[in-house]
Amino acid sequence: MEASQNTTRLPAACPSGTPAKPTRRRSKRATRPQLLSRATLDGRTNAAKAFDRLVADIESDLGGHDQLSAIEVALVEAFAGAAVTLQHLNTQLALGQPIDLSQHAQAVGAMVRVASRLGLQRRARDVGPTLGEILRRGIEEQQP
Repeated sequence: MEASQNTTRLPAACPSGTPAKPTRRRSKRATRPQLLSRATLDGRTNAAKAFDRLVADIESDLGGHDQLSAIEVALVEAFAGAAVTLQHLNTQLALGQPIDLSQHAQAVGAMVRVASRLGLQRRARDVGPTLGEILRRGIEEQQP
């Protein structure tokens, strides 16, 4: 097999004395592809619903979205993406359809690594004073 089949050749240089054609600059907006995000996509698919539900559940387990750093939010979304992918692969497997075992192993590995960073235990959410504290304050305020 010849090695030149998979190689790309560089264009030949302009002959000396021939001026290069001026390049036309385009607006950056016109040439940049639109970066998609979860917020801009249609959320009506089953996969999107499962993703959103899992993100909300994990964020709640970790004390709420407002308690998470930007990195933790990105890790939660990465975990949810791997979980939805794994759920799809497991469903295909249960239906007797062939699956890519390396993709399955990668999804499981990604979930384990992300979960080890986020933690497996729920974090207590600060919900304010307890009923006992409120009653104690009321009694203290009534005493002279």
